[in-house]
Amino acid sequence: MKVAIVHYHLEPGGVTKVIENTLSAWNQTSLDIQTVALSGRPYRGKVIPNAQVVEGLDYSDAKGSIDPKILVQRMKDAVMDALGSLPDLWHVHNHSLGKNPALTAAVSCLADQGEYLLLHPHDFAEDGRPENFLSLQEVYKQAYPTSERIRYAVLNHRDKSFVQKLLDNSLSQVHLLANAIPFEDSSPPIPSADSKLPENLYLYPVRAVRRKNLGELALLSAAYPEKHFANSLGPTNPAFLDEFANWKSFCRELGLSVTFGLGETVSCSFPQLVDHSQAIVSTSVAEGFGLGFLEPWTFDKGLCGRNIREITQDFEKLGIDLNHLYERVETDISLLSDPNSLPKLLERALSAFYDNYGKTPPQHAVRQAYDSMIDQGRIDFGRINESLQKEILRNLVSSPNELEDLRKQLRMTPPGKDLVAKNKESVIKNFGLEAYAERLFKLYLDILSGKNEQVAYADGERLLECFLCPTRLNLLRTK
Repeated sequence: MKVAIVHYHLEPGGVTKVIENTLSAWNQTSLDIQTVALSGRPYRGKVIPNAQVVEGLDYSDAKGSIDPKILVQRMKDAVMDALGSLPDLWHVHNHSLGKNPALTAAVSCLADQGEYLLLHPHDFAEDGRPENFLSLQEVYKQAYPTSERIRYAVLNHRDKSFVQKLLDNSLSQVHLLANAIPFEDSSPPIPSADSKLPENLYLYPVRAVRRKNLGELALLSAAYPEKHFANSLGPTNPAFLDEFANWKSFCRELGLSVTFGLGETVSCSFPQLVDHSQAIVSTSVAEGFGLGFLEPWTFDKGLCGRNIREITQDFEKLGIDLNHLYERVETDISLLSDPNSLPKLLERALSAFYDNYGKTPPQHAVRQAYDSMIDQGRIDFGRINESLQKEILRNLVSSPNELEDLRKQLRMTPPGKDLVAKNKESVIKNFGLEAYAERLFKLYLDILSGKNEQVAYADGERLLECFLCPTRLNLLRTK
């Protein structure tokens, strides 16, 4: 079987890592699969043996993108050069993300030509990326082709349910294809001699971005002053630098035992940081695949913190127990300086949220958003923005009753060794390279069994409506 894997670029991290893991998975099987990876930029790594640069495939806006027909021909020429013939199947990553409208239209051309396609969205222009969405306007009606020869693969339960609504009454199907997690059993790292590492460390091993909800890490610290909480890396996005610095100074002012960007202040490796920690923490409010809920167990560490059920609920069916995590952090709305101003704030946020997509909020949108955030006078801390989080924190630290209530909700006791071992076994069994190779090959065969090449196009507005919903509003994801 010959497969052409397509992505805008092959820079380190993200989708490139998924592609590298895919090829590593094939190498662990006896399956006869020849692959070429097409990219708009040269590949600098060592894992992908057959990569071709295709001019015009890299990121581009609508004005700068090339003619899709030219892009299709260049992609075919690159595959012919690499494999000696056209592929049996095209495996395209993030074709509808809005990073290059020419790729979206090129996929439409391939579909119309009867090619076999696996379309593999990791992220969506419809999900809090209005600039990407608007760049697709000229090609949006062709963004989601359907036929028996076209399948969609998504990362989590939420995305599967949303894309199923998109594809309702079409000939295409959507499949859950969770990312592979490479696992190598190795000896523990040599303990770090760095005296700067705090004791009783609870590590949040993420780079600081807004959706990672750093304010809640400060909240954990307020509730558990005997523990030290830290995230590993600072931001690379210039837009978040000021807020990151503000959180640092705010936590120093309140005397909280939390460090932001710990990995950049100590001279030890990441494995040493993990080994030194009592547990791994997550306070994230939005994820794609949900690696942070799986990887800690492979480090032989327990996970504490916030669960995102719409992402993780399929993990439970595979034997991964996350019941000890919390799904909301309820704090009294009276801890805000002006609770009555919240509806107006939500109205402004919703108006901007919808306006960015060229839409108008539905009737009663503010009430829907408010009711989803607040229950009996208590608000979910992870749904409000940084300024409101700081108001609550400032009042919380002087309220023993509120802090005690928080401890009952947060349950920051590391999971026991038996649960860690059980979850680790389930992760390796279900998300290892071998399991991933089997799932993906079965999906390829399913696509190649498609007889009917009649192409129709799903209405992307259905997908937008799923994401653009008042009850999903999170002020950490709006300006």
